[in-house]
Amino acid sequence: MLTPAQCLDHFAEIADDVHRLVQQADVGRPVPSCPGWSIADLVGHLGETHRWAEHAVRAGNPNAPEVSPPLSDRAELAEWYRESAAGLLSTLREVGPDAECWSFGPRPRTTRFWFRRQPHEAAVHRWDLGTALGGEPGYPEALAVDGVDEVVTMFFPRQVRLKRIAPLSASLAVRADGHEVGWVLAGDGVHSLDGPADAEVSGPAPALILLLWGRLPLDDSRLRLTGDPAAAASVVSAGIVP
Repeated sequence: MLTPAQCLDHFAEIADDVHRLVQQADVGRPVPSCPGWSIADLVGHLGETHRWAEHAVRAGNPNAPEVSPPLSDRAELAEWYRESAAGLLSTLREVGPDAECWSFGPRPRTTRFWFRRQPHEAAVHRWDLGTALGGEPGYPEALAVDGVDEVVTMFFPRQVRLKRIAPLSASLAVRADGHEVGWVLAGDGVHSLDGPADAEVSGPAPALILLLWGRLPLDDSRLRLTGDPAAAASVVSAGIVP
């Protein structure tokens, strides 16, 4: 797992890149990986999420006031996003990772959750933004490994716990190239699997995290699938992330 300082380093770098990309963008351009959204919608959502997280840290509740991003002006939107990210970074650095605050993660609920969550939020949406502009922005290797762990150990069990999805009827092992760590998506995400998984997907960690967030298909050339393809497809399409 990344340290809080490493998380903030990733966040700062990715947020700077988002700001740079917005400055070059036609903000009315559609985002293929987020159907129905323009680049302005995407960046507005990301900045709102940063401001919501900062409110959660500062106020101790999720009830952040509504904001209105400047969606029609590229320069204003870029600056608004820069301020959104900078405000959250400043607050996290000031408060530190161990302060109590509201989050939607498991207990104990501290700011450490947001140190981890917000770099991933920014990295996935930087990928959306970069690919909408015709590029391939990638996903930092170490952050991607941590992101797969976040999906498997936090988001997926939460989806089942909140009854947004049913426990999985099939199981999928996930293994990142070059890393000893591996994960299994099965059942409710809490109890261990009794026996081998129905399928396994492996490949570079950046491709795996994008698969789990619905940005890449199972047949992407970077991924290798063994076992039951139907089982793997049922897992990745089950709504394991919100």
